[in-house]
Amino acid sequence: MKPPCTYTPDQWLNLCDYTPLEIGLVLVGTVFWNIAYGIIIRNGLRYQYVEMPYLAGASNFAWELVWGFVLLTDMGRLFVWGLRGWFFMDIFIFILLLRYGSKQIVNPAVRPYFAWIKISVFLFWIPVFYFFYQEGYDTSMGATSAYIITVVMSALYIQHIISRPAGSVFSGLSAWCQLISNTLMSVFVWLKYPDKHFLQLLTLAVFILNAVYVFIQHRQATELRHPVLPHQSAAVQAN
Repeated sequence: MKPPCTYTPDQWLNLCDYTPLEIGLVLVGTVFWNIAYGIIIRNGLRYQYVEMPYLAGASNFAWELVWGFVLLTDMGRLFVWGLRGWFFMDIFIFILLLRYGSKQIVNPAVRPYFAWIKISVFLFWIPVFYFFYQEGYDTSMGATSAYIITVVMSALYIQHIISRPAGSVFSGLSAWCQLISNTLMSVFVWLKYPDKHFLQLLTLAVFILNAVYVFIQHRQATELRHPVLPHQSAAVQAN
């Protein structure tokens, strides 16, 4: 008789509670988000504009702090350090948002208070994520809280690119990486949590929002590469 499998936090991978397929889906999804983070950081430095919505950046940073250092995922040490890697990359994004994120603010009267708003939002989310898990609402690897803020983030990305403030730059590769990453992790959710219908609905919302964002980004990028001149626009309308 095969002895029962017991996971301990010092193991690099938790193959007791997760299948190799589930581990692989989250692992590859993590890699794609790392690529997206790298692009966001590179473009933020290059163009002095951060495409990640500042409110999403604050909640995302708080989630990574809580799940990377306080609660700790039960998927294994590899994923604990993966979350910490996200956190350290997000430090750069957070700093870039503090420096350039006020450009996302439409109302100039609010801009002087931007840093305080962002820091306050970040601090607010820390106990929210902590107690959300401690009081039994989250999974053992933080999937529910992660998808709640990912729905918000995905919606804010659409609002951000539609408003497209002056000087803004939105990466198509970053958009695709987010879509691929979130889709892989959503497949994981459906495999691992077949009875968590609320969480499954969140994954569907994220997929739709990510797909819409990719479409809008691609269309806007195409228009920027091939702008319609005024006389061309008039000719089209005449026809």
